[in-house]
Amino acid sequence: MRTRISLRNKLLIFAILIAVVPLVVAGRSMIRIAQDELKSSANGELVAVAEQLVSEINDRSERTWLAPLLLIRNALDDERLGVPEKIALLTLGIKDIPEFAALQITVEGAPVPVVVTNSLFSKRLATAGLDPLAVLRLPAEAVEAASSSGEFHVGQATHIPETDDWLATIVLPLRTRFAGASSVLSVRVDLDRTRHFLEAHPFAKTGFVTIVDAQARRVFDPGRTDLGEVSFVREAVGLLNGGTRTIAAGPYVRPDGEPMLGAYAFPRAFDWAILVEKRQRDAYIAVDRMIDSLLRWTVAGLAVAGLGALLLAFRISRPIVEIDRVAGEVAKGNFQARVQGVRSHDEIGELARRMDDMVVGLNERFHLQKFVSGGTMLAIRDSGGGIRLGGQRRRATMLFSDIRGYTAFSERVDPEVVVEMLNLYFQHQAEIIQQHGGDVDKYVGDQLLAVFQGEDMVGNALRAAIRIQEHTAELGRQHPEWGLALGIGINAGDVVMGAMGSTDRMDYTVLGDNVNLAARLCSHAGPGRILLSESVREAVETCPEFTISALPPLAVKGKRAPVPVFEAWRRETMDLPS
Repeated sequence: MRTRISLRNKLLIFAILIAVVPLVVAGRSMIRIAQDELKSSANGELVAVAEQLVSEINDRSERTWLAPLLLIRNALDDERLGVPEKIALLTLGIKDIPEFAALQITVEGAPVPVVVTNSLFSKRLATAGLDPLAVLRLPAEAVEAASSSGEFHVGQATHIPETDDWLATIVLPLRTRFAGASSVLSVRVDLDRTRHFLEAHPFAKTGFVTIVDAQARRVFDPGRTDLGEVSFVREAVGLLNGGTRTIAAGPYVRPDGEPMLGAYAFPRAFDWAILVEKRQRDAYIAVDRMIDSLLRWTVAGLAVAGLGALLLAFRISRPIVEIDRVAGEVAKGNFQARVQGVRSHDEIGELARRMDDMVVGLNERFHLQKFVSGGTMLAIRDSGGGIRLGGQRRRATMLFSDIRGYTAFSERVDPEVVVEMLNLYFQHQAEIIQQHGGDVDKYVGDQLLAVFQGEDMVGNALRAAIRIQEHTAELGRQHPEWGLALGIGINAGDVVMGAMGSTDRMDYTVLGDNVNLAARLCSHAGPGRILLSESVREAVETCPEFTISALPPLAVKGKRAPVPVFEAWRRETMDLPS
């Protein structure tokens, strides 16, 4: 009978072999003391740089931008000035402050705002093939959202890729009312000087200067790189969003394993965190030299222990690496992977066998999941041990789609071609439905039923239907010989959702009069058309992205009186007046 050596005993043997651990502990203590002294000095330098950068940004935003803007605002509020004088004041402000790319007065209810642009900045935009007014003009909805946040608002920096320029927005409500309507003064500020100041700062030659916004995205980076995975950035952004703008410094480790020292501070005007960082190896050069000296004295003692540790580590790590390989394959969707070459009779060997059993179970569940809807899987997870027959009343939106021309098509082609066509049409519909938050409930012949739930379920269903028709039209152009199209019907209302059938064979689905009405609308929808019920029209009639038109009421099975019917399509984008 084989003697089983547990993993705990193996690690105990490994610990005994390391006879020189006290030397290592003593060396680490000496290194830690030196690191603490150097860290204190490095942190002081980083904090000083962060304070200097924040001070410069505060000075620019408050003295160079906000102070003149307040003077202009006060002059605009002077009722003794007429409209021509106020426009002349905006023009003068643009000339006197070169960092102002555009000044704008937005009057509530006015079709277009008054915009005065910086001629040099506008010329740069025009040279890049852009419309300066379209780029610099602040939309009315953005002005309204910003002005409602307080006395003044400084927006996030936006990037113009064609010229590699960055713009900030400052919004100040005016006390003056034009024709009885409220008005707002806003300015688009060119951040080019601020960016170059940060890039040319002397600290950038030996360290790193980074600005992140409240979403942990890098400012002055065209790609808006997300740095949220860096612990130091998460800490700074957490304080920024919590309203605690405290200067702090400390060590951290980058996701790539690089030890760093960093400090952060927060400018007053922007929702930014200014990060200054330096590699620990650059700050701890003296410690590195100490480590080199210590290694010369400990290498002899570590040689014997290292040899034993290497042999044992290979025996332990090889199975772990193999198990990790299988876990990685499973993560990629390969459920045929199995742990190979692990025959040890200890905890690791047992773990390998359990890993194989788990992969087999995952493979079975993965394939079974393809035969049921997402709603069924969610019901199973929420059932707490088993699904029972019965249902609950819920509010939902049902989308039925049916292939027009299917019968004629199936009669003239081979069954294999019919199956290929159905899979192609269903695949594209299912992907679009999932992208819009819906769930495919079932496929019945050439018909599909999808269920949408949630706050914007009606809008999501209609967006999915429009996208499905657009994609189906593209499929029709690719396969004109098929002669196929889709008819879609959508209805929203209360349904019964739950498990129907017998205790041995259930179908988790939706039932009710509202489901039937959606099916009837689908049956009346012509090729390429989307028919809606009254409840759907009421839910989306105020949505600007859809166009809804009424059709003659339809007499449908199960309804005594004809039901109102509507047709929907995507509204074409209109050019705004310049």
